[in-house]
Amino acid sequence: MSITFPSVPVLLGAQGAELRAESAGLLLRGPREEVRIPLAAVARVHADGRAVVVELTAPAGTEPTRYRIEGVPRASATVFGEAVNGALPERPADEEPVDGSTLVTVTHEGAENAEREAREEREARALRERQAEEDAEPRTPAALVLTGVMAALGLGLAALSVGVVIAGDHVSRALAVLLVGAGTLLMTRVTIEASSAPWNIWYLPRYGVTVETVPTLIRGRGHYGYSAPDGKVRRAPHDGHAAPYNIAYHLKHPARVVVCRGLDAYFCKRLFWSAVSAAFTALLGWGTLTLALPAFA
Repeated sequence: MSITFPSVPVLLGAQGAELRAESAGLLLRGPREEVRIPLAAVARVHADGRAVVVELTAPAGTEPTRYRIEGVPRASATVFGEAVNGALPERPADEEPVDGSTLVTVTHEGAENAEREAREEREARALRERQAEEDAEPRTPAALVLTGVMAALGLGLAALSVGVVIAGDHVSRALAVLLVGAGTLLMTRVTIEASSAPWNIWYLPRYGVTVETVPTLIRGRGHYGYSAPDGKVRRAPHDGHAAPYNIAYHLKHPARVVVCRGLDAYFCKRLFWSAVSAAFTALLGWGTLTLALPAFA
């Protein structure tokens, strides 16, 4: 027999406790756990003033399990007890009662929270991985060449440092060569990347594809973007403009993009810093060789 919901009040007790009737039985919520009690496990419900006790079935000779909620309204407690007791299933007199505690499901809040946090973390990780896959751009031939050149230079620096030790057992000199050489490698990469900016500013507006940016939503936020023949919508550089503006991108590598603004002060600034970076790289390279060559004399 089921409980008629409109006739059964929800009991709100002390310390945030709650007892309510559901189609499958009773639900008792506490600060740290949630107890689901099917009607088949309930022997009877006692209303004792402002307290309600749910007594479970138990075999003869054993103490029944009881769940208690206090601080509820007296009238609600009486109505709740009468409604639940009237909905309990009929049991044959000659049938041995089951242990109602074995039918009860107890969920601890800590375990529930841990499971929810673990599920949210899995969903967030899957979202990050999916976004990373969507944002990943295929590597250009220039990037592959740069990686190969940097790897070759790194191996050459390691060989030079080992050669210094073998030639004269100058361990301190080899460490100095290694440190200055590492700085040279770092500046070499910075110089190459810095030099690509003025090149792109000059090359792409002349030989690339020029389009006007359009307002678009990227990850739920408004940006100026552009779409390429591969169908992917990308965020345009320097999209802080108040109105759409023109950009130029490489046909085969659409992520390589610049704002169309001509050879202005920005171009001259990038060109200047590329020259400074190249000069500093040459200075570090000269210092590396100056440290290493005396060991071979």
